[in-house]
Amino acid sequence: MKLLEFEHIIQINDPDQPLIPFLSRQQLWECLLFRARHPGHFNPALNTRLENISTAGFVRYLQFGNMELRDEVLLVPGREIRTRTAGSDQPLFAESITRIEEPAQEQLFVRFRYRRDSANGKGSEPGGIDVDEYLKAAYVENDRDAVRLMRELVGNDLLSSGSWLQ
Repeated sequence: MKLLEFEHIIQINDPDQPLIPFLSRQQLWECLLFRARHPGHFNPALNTRLENISTAGFVRYLQFGNMELRDEVLLVPGREIRTRTAGSDQPLFAESITRIEEPAQEQLFVRFRYRRDSANGKGSEPGGIDVDEYLKAAYVENDRDAVRLMRELVGNDLLSSGSWLQ
């Protein structure tokens, strides 16, 4: 099976854009962890349950429509979240790495890496729709929307303990 593999980067703090809210590295990590634990807040089509929760990671079950995926989520606290479909009975292979990068102090970026089964069929006709390119664009837009929502969550203090989201 052919794999779709790609990555993209989103800049979080930009000193040249003072209207974009500043996020600390800790706030960014908490937002990324919240997204991994509660993806339904970022995509209402997902229902999620978690098992085996620890500081090193957890098992996540994602249900959308009639399909359920089981993911293993590994955490490198403050730095990286690795997600991979778990088990040979899964309907597709998918993995992602979400990594905080800080090339200079307080200049934060998030690198998103994806690998998954290609959605393009073996016999794709020339001139047909390139489903993988559509998926790439969807992943990028989804991540951009997630970062916008993360900024709102921090700006409205919704990730603090005692918040209705926690």
